Amino acid sequence: MTEPAYDAYLKATKETSLWGWFPTSREPVLTVPSGAVVKIDAVNQFGVSAEQGPVAYFEELGVPADEVIPELADIATIPRTPGSSGHVLTGPVHVEGAEPGDVLQVDVLHLAPRVPYGVNVTGPHSGVLRGTGLIPEPSTRLLRLDEQERAYDFGHGIRIPFRPFAGITAVAPPDDAGFVSANPPDRWGGNMDIKDLTAGSTIYLPVFQPGAQFYVGDTHGAQGHGEVDQTAVEHSTSFTARFTLRKGRSLTWPRAELPGHHLAMGAHTDLDEALKIATTEAIALIREQTDGALSVTEAYRLCSLAVDFVIAEAVDGNQLVVAYVPKDLVA
Repeated sequence: MTEPAYDAYLKATKETSLWGWFPTSREPVLTVPSGAVVKIDAVNQFGVSAEQGPVAYFEELGVPADEVIPELADIATIPRTPGSSGHVLTGPVHVEGAEPGDVLQVDVLHLAPRVPYGVNVTGPHSGVLRGTGLIPEPSTRLLRLDEQERAYDFGHGIRIPFRPFAGITAVAPPDDAGFVSANPPDRWGGNMDIKDLTAGSTIYLPVFQPGAQFYVGDTHGAQGHGEVDQTAVEHSTSFTARFTLRKGRSLTWPRAELPGHHLAMGAHTDLDEALKIATTEAIALIREQTDGALSVTEAYRLCSLAVDFVIAEAVDGNQLVVAYVPKDLVA
């Protein structure tokens, strides 16, 4: 896909990046008007904080030094705020005119690899099988992208399609949320890890702070729903999106839109509660899309008959359930 024209370009540097949390008072690293298209360099965190340094970390995996993103070593020196996650975030982007109660629409236009490889990292204390004894030891796999940027060679004749997306897209949380790590997904977005938020998707985030204060990070080249071994193909990419302010449209939880589906979601430490939130959100979405023609009971019934509820994120504190509502049902 050809890279679209953009109005602003935000590079990942020591000044524009931070370790995994969402401050509400950080000075914007970029300010744009509603409707602006912005290209953002995102950095996947793996290797950045390695004790031996990012170049040596990747060289041990077979990556030549000239294929390591130059700014990783500089970003590694950013002070870590206690409680922050290990993710590297770029931001915040301030969208002019955004106020609490608004919605920030993020049209994902393009993602492109910044390097020709990613990694998957797992071990006995990682993912949904942590502590079971099934996984004997920590391990890291380098996965190289083919020259056509279409797939990774997993070995054994298996090729994994390259479908890049940003694991973390978020706005600054409300003041009453306190300190917010980037690790768990929540009402402000965060580490949602929804694998279908590739180019051509749209993300809708409720705004809690002036300017919305948008952050992006934890970019992936491929992932299954759930990310069960703790990581995806962790791959640094660029992220190009159009940021549009929607006045008069409030949301309690993020939503998203794919070419064939509306997405509603809910997150909670308890999977049952996350499913309840996602179902409630899906009912509200269906009733909005049908201008209230369906009662709550009928929308609930439709959820059971025709909506898929997917565990998008199962390994980062809160579990995220996403409802896939087919557009041809409620268009």
